[in-house]
Amino acid sequence: MINVSFAENQSSLSGPNTTEAASGAISSISGYAHYRLTSTNKRAYYTSLAFPLTGGAGTTYLSLGGGAEFYFGGNASRYKLTNTTTTLVVNPTFRYYLGVEGNLAYIAYLTETAKKNDTLLEIGFLAGLSYSFGSWTLKPHLSYARGTGVNTTTSAIKMIVSGTIFLD
Repeated sequence: MINVSFAENQSSLSGPNTTEAASGAISSISGYAHYRLTSTNKRAYYTSLAFPLTGGAGTTYLSLGGGAEFYFGGNASRYKLTNTTTTLVVNPTFRYYLGVEGNLAYIAYLTETAKKNDTLLEIGFLAGLSYSFGSWTLKPHLSYARGTGVNTTTSAIKMIVSGTIFLD
């Protein structure tokens, strides 16, 4: 679930409604794709995409970016050690993490006079945990990002619950 509140910059207004800046919120149930690029013992670097599945009429939020997760209470990922006769898999059960992220985002919104859009640069932080159940992991996290675009300024709160399945 993603909730983005926005406010137009006064200097970006044009057309018949140049005296009052619009503000509002974009809320949607979103899909989230997360790909881990690399990880070390206590860090993981990733790229992610958030896209709308459902949303309000005339509003859209889409973001693409990446970041870093810093793990506490366990390793950042699962390890598999293999030699000629034995395979050892180390799978941390419970982990929690803090992180930073940067995104390029797109919003579309309605004002009283027009439908408008903007492209934003977002910077934020996140916190979450993961719990492993054998070959898959449940991973909820909460993030907050502040965005600045040509026409708007935004605050985004993302509550994401994801699952990871190990294919090996």
